[in-house]
Amino acid sequence: MQAVILAAGYGSRLGHHTRETPKALLKIGGRPIIFYTLETLRKNGIDDVVIVTGHKAFKIREYVKSFDISFNFIHNSLYRRTNNIYSLYLAMKAVSNDFYIINSDVFFHPDIFEWLHMNRRRNLVLSVDTIKRLGKEEMKVKIQNGRVTRISKEISPSDADGEYIGIAKVHSRAIEDLRSHIDLVIERKGRRVFYEEAFQSMIDYGCIVNFESTKGLPWIEIDTPTDLLVARHRIYREIYGLRRRGRDKFYFF
Repeated sequence: MQAVILAAGYGSRLGHHTRETPKALLKIGGRPIIFYTLETLRKNGIDDVVIVTGHKAFKIREYVKSFDISFNFIHNSLYRRTNNIYSLYLAMKAVSNDFYIINSDVFFHPDIFEWLHMNRRRNLVLSVDTIKRLGKEEMKVKIQNGRVTRISKEISPSDADGEYIGIAKVHSRAIEDLRSHIDLVIERKGRRVFYEEAFQSMIDYGCIVNFESTKGLPWIEIDTPTDLLVARHRIYREIYGLRRRGRDKFYFF
């Protein structure tokens, strides 16, 4: 299997934190975010990774070269004028089998990924937090009969059933559908929208989209300085604490 890590964004809401450092290299527990992602992939037997770079791309290339992983770097030179749907569009040219989509600014408990990895649904499967209290900014989902029926930030928090956390599994049977709907969304809405618009387009055309729950384990998307503080001082400790109690076999902090 392959993994696609979307790491092109500038991270403007993080201010000085990302002026000279891409979000993927912001440190939590003394290690860059991407370290935890790559270690989790490696421990699950995934050593073929596509990284879409943009802001300070050379720093990401330099950092990851020490990992025993085969990397394919794709540069989004338009990262300041596009959103992540364009980064995923570029990455789709490099995938040919089952693969994962991972937003580089998500810091997550490794078991969240392992449960998604073990999911045997042969389509598109999203990792969804069905427990977290939701607000307006979250990428929310509606779920019915075990399937995702809607995904959008525009869903009312009171109507949503969970939040898509930025990690998805794409079965080989769903690749062409995803590729087609990315193209369709870009044609209709341009390159400045979220790639979840392509997920919704798939749903609208009758494609099955399933989900795997995070089961309440800690994770966070890092968009603001407050998110970074929470990741460093709460989420990291929650994950580290779980591991010290022997509930996680992936101890690499």
